[in-house]
Amino acid sequence: MERTPESIVQLVADLQHTDEFVRSQAAFTLGLFGEPAVPFLIPLLRSPQREIRMRAAWTLGVIGAAAVPSLLDLMEQKNRQLRIEAIRILGVIGQARVFNHLLIALTDFDPEIAARAARSLGKIGDPRAFHALVLALRHPDSDVRYEAAVALAALHVPDSITHLQEALLHEDPRVETTWGTSVREGMVRALEEAEKPHDHSLIEALMRLGDMLKSNEEEADEETP
Repeated sequence: MERTPESIVQLVADLQHTDEFVRSQAAFTLGLFGEPAVPFLIPLLRSPQREIRMRAAWTLGVIGAAAVPSLLDLMEQKNRQLRIEAIRILGVIGQARVFNHLLIALTDFDPEIAARAARSLGKIGDPRAFHALVLALRHPDSDVRYEAAVALAALHVPDSITHLQEALLHEDPRVETTWGTSVREGMVRALEEAEKPHDHSLIEALMRLGDMLKSNEEEADEETP
């Protein structure tokens, strides 16, 4: 299918079709279209229907780097739901250049935004998030503490173990997240994960380094007059 605005509009319509197969095919094709599809997908994140929002989010995640600028713009919006969706997708895309934006979101006054930022930082797995996530273990909101613990475990930084152990000592076993999970049990599982041996392979390290270098080059190009 040609990457014309008309074909993209048709695919976006198919993305909202009642038939699951049609929706899946549309999402897959739009993901292949890449950047031209981004402006058509962003408005779907405002849909009152969760299924449509999830399909649009999945497709933007598949598109990846080309969707990042638009998603970063959404993070500046006042609409909290759009900000949350953007943070979630950026975590899936996992580009190094979104790291600082997620750190700022982790300090947001809205605990749902902070919790979502912690989760995305965990998905990206950049060790530079370590100190910010350690501080988030003391957050007054239970969801943020839970997500910070899970994210710390995902970083596989050895010092995380000590901080998770300390957080466990102060966590009331009666406290739950908004979805009904014990925060303390979540921290226990995070600690178990953090204690597992983790082999950072050379390939993984080189891929992460390459992503960071590419991000720095892109940012330098943007700053060049």
